[in-house]
Amino acid sequence: MRRLILMIVVAVTVSSAFCEKVYAEAYVHDGFFLRLAPGFGWNETSSESGGNSLKMSGASVLFNFAIGGAVAQDLILHLDVSGVNTSDPKATLRGNGQSPDVTSTTTTLAGIGLTYYFPSDYYITGAFGMAETEYKSNGIKHKTDNGYGANVMIGKEWWVSDNWGLGIAGQFLYTNCRDKSFAAATSDVESTTFGLLFSVTYN
Repeated sequence: MRRLILMIVVAVTVSSAFCEKVYAEAYVHDGFFLRLAPGFGWNETSSESGGNSLKMSGASVLFNFAIGGAVAQDLILHLDVSGVNTSDPKATLRGNGQSPDVTSTTTTLAGIGLTYYFPSDYYITGAFGMAETEYKSNGIKHKTDNGYGANVMIGKEWWVSDNWGLGIAGQFLYTNCRDKSFAAATSDVESTTFGLLFSVTYN
């Protein structure tokens, strides 16, 4: 995962160097791009193997980080990193066994994203990349293999200076990761998140 993030950073940095405008104009989406967006939402993480279905859900803390540059006015290419953490989720196990004591679930997604700005500074972001999920159950940390995922954000920003903006966005985050093999059995761990983000953007 770290190697992938490093490769994406290099690729996006090189792409940003060839942006249409090196020095961004005021109130225009061009040049260097940076967005920090914390928020909150609801996450459901589930896996199924050998007739047992484990589902974990609860209120979550969210975060999105994007860095890159404009490849055309209003069109941004960027590294896109999203994370979601759920503390003390409600856990249910269908099948044999009792519901486990899950203390937290964490999912991260790192990939390439595109953001397009519409008139009046409404925007949409789409990103696809590599994901990983981790959860702690009965005192044991479970970590999946790398999988895939997608991030979609729809938002609105307001300029507060020549190049800084504040905004709000709705987020949908989905990941699917292959769990570690156990007794020759594997399962897919799916994570689905809906959230509300508050952003600070430099562009």
